[in-house]
Amino acid sequence: GDLGMEIPSEKVALAQKMIITKCNVAGTFVITATQMLESMCSNPLPTRAEMTDVANAVFDGTDCVMLSGETANGAFPDGAVKTMANITKNAELGINYYQVGLFLRDFTPKPMGTLEAVLCCAAKNAVDIAAGLIICFTQSGEAPRLVAKYRPSVPTMVVTTSDEVVRHCNSTFSLIPHKIDKVPETKKDILAVIAHLLRDAVANELCPAGAICIALRGVHDCWADVKPLMTLEAAPGMIDGSMVSSSGLVYNSGSNHDDTTSIRCNAISYDELISPEAPHRKTKIVCTMGPKCWDEETLGKLLDAGMNIARFNFSHGTHEAHGEVLERFRKVTTEKKSMAACLLDTKGPEIRTAMLKDHANISLEAGQDIFVEAVGAKYTEWEGFKNETETRIGLSYDKLCQSVKVGGRILIADGSIVIEVLEIVSDKVLKGTVLNSKELGERKNCNLPGVQVDIPVLTEKDIDDLQNFCVKHKMDYVAASFVQSGDDVKFIRKTLDDVGGTNVQIISKIENEAGLEHIDAIIAESDGIMVARGDLGMEIPSEKVALAQKMIITK
Repeated sequence: GDLGMEIPSEKVALAQKMIITKCNVAGTFVITATQMLESMCSNPLPTRAEMTDVANAVFDGTDCVMLSGETANGAFPDGAVKTMANITKNAELGINYYQVGLFLRDFTPKPMGTLEAVLCCAAKNAVDIAAGLIICFTQSGEAPRLVAKYRPSVPTMVVTTSDEVVRHCNSTFSLIPHKIDKVPETKKDILAVIAHLLRDAVANELCPAGAICIALRGVHDCWADVKPLMTLEAAPGMIDGSMVSSSGLVYNSGSNHDDTTSIRCNAISYDELISPEAPHRKTKIVCTMGPKCWDEETLGKLLDAGMNIARFNFSHGTHEAHGEVLERFRKVTTEKKSMAACLLDTKGPEIRTAMLKDHANISLEAGQDIFVEAVGAKYTEWEGFKNETETRIGLSYDKLCQSVKVGGRILIADGSIVIEVLEIVSDKVLKGTVLNSKELGERKNCNLPGVQVDIPVLTEKDIDDLQNFCVKHKMDYVAASFVQSGDDVKFIRKTLDDVGGTNVQIISKIENEAGLEHIDAIIAESDGIMVARGDLGMEIPSEKVALAQKMIITK
């Protein structure tokens, strides 16, 4: 959302692809967010462009796609989740898993660790033998994370005793959590667990009957996190050739080695297009909580439709209000025996316009002069105005005049108002010209394309939200807004760890040019990345957002 306000809109596609590509290579999960099915806020069906957008995110290699207003405030919240699930699972048919795996292996720095070297073969072998399922025993979550990095063609069942590992599976491509209460001690016990899982997988159409499956466990115990052992197991039942394989496309001899420009598969047949069948969905869905969906009945519908992670947007609401929703969410997940996780999204260091005289909107005309004043924290009290001699508005960013340059642009209200900087009048006031006619209201969001804003990644409110809500209520993820550097992530990590939040995973939101510039360092320090495409499209050319998404997910 905000990233498109920070960089030239025509470059958002390029930035988005870059971030996602970087994430895939690093083995860091990535969430693609903002306005994916926006029209479903008021319409029962999405536009064709939106459906293509979601599918392209899957082709790019995203782990998660996120619904925002569609579930939080839309008229068809569960319909939006069902639509998202259908688009993603059908898009997964069009991925050339073999070629994607080779690409990720080629770009992974060598020598790679011995654990990764063994586990990347599991994803490759799943394609080579047309496997039906991968089963991975894990204590820390590291083994299935490395398998998922290489985009396996089939679901990966994660077997663990850890509640944290179970919930953190909800953000990563292909991982299906399965909690066991007791650690299998002997080889006989491990094989019994595998046999039970395969029976359930076939019964639930997660794996074709009779398919060869890959099992990953330890050499000396059941866990595959240190010294993994790979074995082949047969799913029960007879092979049914009419059943769609979880691996999607079946490749003919020789096609595996044909490179394509986008490293994605375009060999989709007519039969696959018209068939109602689709493999088990591996892409996860994040749903934003809001008044249209936070009652128990609708929460249950979202879970039934395919929600994996509930997002709590702390740009709005109180701790008490969010706590009530979280309590209902956990009650419904318990009743439905769901393993869905929860995420706190910070408000972050946003820039907003100040109040207006008499709280009345003012009309801005293209070509008119305007004075913009840096009023800082007083923006909720300071009042802008328009009279016969001048128009003056305020912004909450104290260092505005030290950050922008003559010729730079200020974008207000999601880019609907554009001001070009003409003159830096003082350390607190600048003069600009309005480039388009539009009415301005109070407290509108503001972006400064090409500027690395000098604001801490966590405000006092954000720190309070993380320490006194996120950690206190044992939430699973925090999505940090406007992350601009690896040091930002380290600060967030310390803020959580200081109060016992070591199990909370950090998702860094890439929303501006600084985030793109330092993407490698951000990925290195983060557990996951969110491509916040709305603001990104305001800082880079919009036609390049999809390209950026592919790059970021791949990294």
